[in-house]
Amino acid sequence: MPGIDHRKAAIGLAGAFLMAVAVFALWPGIDLAVSAAFFREGEGFWLGRVESVQALRHFIWNLSIAAVLLSLVALGLAAIRRPLPDFGARPAGFVFLLYLLGPVLLVNALLKNHWGRARPADTTEFGGTLTFTPPWLPSDQCASNCSFVSGEGSAAVALAITFLLLVPLLRRVLPDLLFRAYVVLAVFLPAAGLALRVMTGRHFLSDTVFAVLFVLAIALGLHRWLLTERR
Repeated sequence: MPGIDHRKAAIGLAGAFLMAVAVFALWPGIDLAVSAAFFREGEGFWLGRVESVQALRHFIWNLSIAAVLLSLVALGLAAIRRPLPDFGARPAGFVFLLYLLGPVLLVNALLKNHWGRARPADTTEFGGTLTFTPPWLPSDQCASNCSFVSGEGSAAVALAITFLLLVPLLRRVLPDLLFRAYVVLAVFLPAAGLALRVMTGRHFLSDTVFAVLFVLAIALGLHRWLLTERR
């Protein structure tokens, strides 16, 4: 992630966040309309019962677990002065802290357990018993592990950033064809991880949008702290 102008990036992220808040506040029905596209009367969110879809979802989730384990291994190797080439203590620490501060603490420990937003499949619009609420409004419709924001979506964003950090190492060790395949998968898998949470009725579109923005904001701060050369 070289050459980042942190000030401009922060302004851009703040603008994107305000725009997202405005869009979903003015047109909260966007969430319902997008979720409705994947809902069938009498079948519900049928994609959630497709085995290949669930297999892909678990594969993407397991990649995030592997990314965290890789960061711990790399930190351990750096501690004994045998760092991985192009993935030493700082990038490894970046990945570990990104997952810890983003998906683990901010998303799962704080927002999902206290915001109270019901998941799409649990709302009355899609055959459930709970009330739909917009993303910007804390609610009492869910006690824990709620819809806002997407935990697996936030992990998918962290995974995409991890893939990006591994580019220098893998470009050096992989044959050209395999590296090209890696680049394709590095784009496809995180995007699929985000999309599947909406398509299977587990999250609204806004849950994934704000998950992306929160994790990017954390990544920007960590990049400024860990991966920027001091002058």
